[in-house]
Amino acid sequence: MDRTRPRLTAEGAARSGRRSPANLTGSDLRARCEHYTSLARAQEAAGDRIEAERSYQQADHYRRMLNDVRPDQNHAPA
Repeated sequence: MDRTRPRLTAEGAARSGRRSPANLTGSDLRARCEHYTSLARAQEAAGDRIEAERSYQQADHYRRMLNDVRPDQNHAPA
């Protein structure tokens, strides 16, 4: 018998107080992207290329989500 926990849905996340990735704000997404980028750099410096790549992929995931949330600011002048 498989007794794995069910996946947490958006409704379940709301009830439990956890935020699903779909409900994150731009600043939350930016913070997560920066966290995984710095983690990847540290892992790379330590010689762990596999974990560094995984962290870079996580950072890229949050960067893409951030771009989807605010597409009008992607081409705004700096």
